[in-house]
Amino acid sequence: MKIPKLLSASLENLHVVGGAVRDILLGKVPEEFDLITTSPLDNLAFKTFKQSNNVKTVGAYIHGIKYDISYYTSLKDDLKRRDFTINSMAIPVEKDGKVVVENLIDPYSGLRDLKRKTLRTFESENLFRDPIRVLRGLRFVSEYDFDVEEKTIASMKEAFKLINKSARERIFPPIEKFVEGKHFPKAVKLAREIEVDRYLYIPVKNFEKCKNMDSHCRWPAIFLKTNAFPEFVEIVFPPKRLIRWIKRLTDFVENVESGKFDWAVKISSDEEINCLLSLFDAFDIKTEFVEKYRWISLKIKPSDLKKLGAEGRLIHRIMLMIWGKVLKSEIKNERKALVGLACEVIGSKPQNSNRK
Repeated sequence: MKIPKLLSASLENLHVVGGAVRDILLGKVPEEFDLITTSPLDNLAFKTFKQSNNVKTVGAYIHGIKYDISYYTSLKDDLKRRDFTINSMAIPVEKDGKVVVENLIDPYSGLRDLKRKTLRTFESENLFRDPIRVLRGLRFVSEYDFDVEEKTIASMKEAFKLINKSARERIFPPIEKFVEGKHFPKAVKLAREIEVDRYLYIPVKNFEKCKNMDSHCRWPAIFLKTNAFPEFVEIVFPPKRLIRWIKRLTDFVENVESGKFDWAVKISSDEEINCLLSLFDAFDIKTEFVEKYRWISLKIKPSDLKKLGAEGRLIHRIMLMIWGKVLKSEIKNERKALVGLACEVIGSKPQNSNRK
């Protein structure tokens, strides 16, 4: 593995640190790199951008990869200030950019903890300094199947009380990886202990129901039949795509339970159908219509209604009526019958629209 020579040749005492080292040791290719150097960060030989309000860190994108570069004076002190021992290791970067794993610097037994899958911090102050680190620990349990040292759990619980003092835009990324992690069922216990429901309005009561769901289906399951979603959005600041996804699926469930068929008109993918069925199964909601919908290829489309003279909301209303009647077996899913029904509503004649 190599660091771009543009960086390695111009920065003194350069080391790869933090999550990049952890990922390298786990056999993964880091998506981005944390680097530290004793070179002053002003007037560098390459283009950089500021990292938030941290005057000791700059960022650089080279060949599409992000490098966060920080200034340090003592390597040992820098590593000791990090969140967990598994992120407290460093690998020196040679002048030609080579990163040789065998040269690993590990003063705090991070490699041992990594092999044992143990999450351990040095002291509570490391977490209190930045409570986002607690969420990163939760993420590590969910992603990597770590066990958390009891003393560290106690520190995490206390530090997490300050989470709302963190910048909102930093809260969601580790939360997303926690919810969608491969070992989410294991991480649930820690989430309860640090009280994510109390401080971030993430309901814990539905965690058990979504343990066996696909990761993308867990989000609507967590918030289904709760009142916490508006507060969660305000505090955690999730992306609009997630807000739309949660609202869409929970609205579908409420629609089905109320005996309406708007969901049948609005569903646009197999992913939505599968998640909807998962939600019904997890929450023991009885309905035959969604499973039946899954296997129906409706013999009339909105474009057909437009050709028959329907416009705007009338198209939606007719499709709603047709789906309801087909799913309730009140009419056969045959084109001639469906066109005839549509024509009755529109007041047009079907002679030009009875294609097979």
